[in-house]
Amino acid sequence: MSRNRSFLRPLISSLFCHFATPHFRCFVTSFSLCLVVILAGCRKNESDNFIDLPVVEAYLSPGHPITVRVSQKVPYDENTTAPSRDLDALGVTIGYAGQEYPLAVMGNGIYRDTAGRIPVMTDSTYTLRLTYNNTRVTSSTCIPSKPKSVSQSVTSITLSQIDPDDPPAPGQFTPVTISFANADESNYLATIECIDTTLVPVYKDSIPDIDMFSSHPVTGTEIEIRPQSIRYFGLNRIILYHINPEYRVFFLRQQNTSQSYQDPPTNVANGLGIFTGVNADTLYLNVIQSK
Repeated sequence: MSRNRSFLRPLISSLFCHFATPHFRCFVTSFSLCLVVILAGCRKNESDNFIDLPVVEAYLSPGHPITVRVSQKVPYDENTTAPSRDLDALGVTIGYAGQEYPLAVMGNGIYRDTAGRIPVMTDSTYTLRLTYNNTRVTSSTCIPSKPKSVSQSVTSITLSQIDPDDPPAPGQFTPVTISFANADESNYLATIECIDTTLVPVYKDSIPDIDMFSSHPVTGTEIEIRPQSIRYFGLNRIILYHINPEYRVFFLRQQNTSQSYQDPPTNVANGLGIFTGVNADTLYLNVIQSK
């Protein structure tokens, strides 16, 4: 099978395109899946008193223009109708280094620093402000440092195609270990995705629902990627992300969604969603199909 691998295409059609880069296509897909599951998980707790809230999505990283998407919380009850809101008239601004920068309206609730006036710098703090339904919505985040002393245990592995009906015994595969410095025990996660144009699935006669695998967030100095978690043979890109605590909270909440129907965690005051900084480094792993 094959597919268009252009990074200029939308990151995911159901959400929004933040950046035309591999780092953010992986990260945004990972986060957005968490967000969709979490927002769905709070449905059973919704009563007749629907609270109309904005849902913010923004991921800030050095070298990329700031983009913010604002959508509207959707009531799960088909008998409840959310009020109409103009998502292109929210006056979205970013505060940085004592100055306030208005973002350009791109349409459909998307706002962007099209002029590139806001430098995104490691260890700098950024503040989001907008007005939704006459209410001030705010958030802030800091940009984490780029991962340091990053290495991988191997640069290539050889696998036989796995038969889902006859899976190998546990422990048969040696994991690929990603190592990095983490003296302050901050949060990291890794994603892996095949970047070849022709895709040969690791699992025989199957097409994965999600092309990318994401690890759990860790506070240690190693992340293991198990070969059976890899989706496709060929050249795979591993991205190691240094993330903020707010993203870790979202990710861990995803694991407990089936048992909890409370409102999702958020770092957005008077809203939902996330406004967060990330930083990343890239490695590559060649996954060879044994003959």
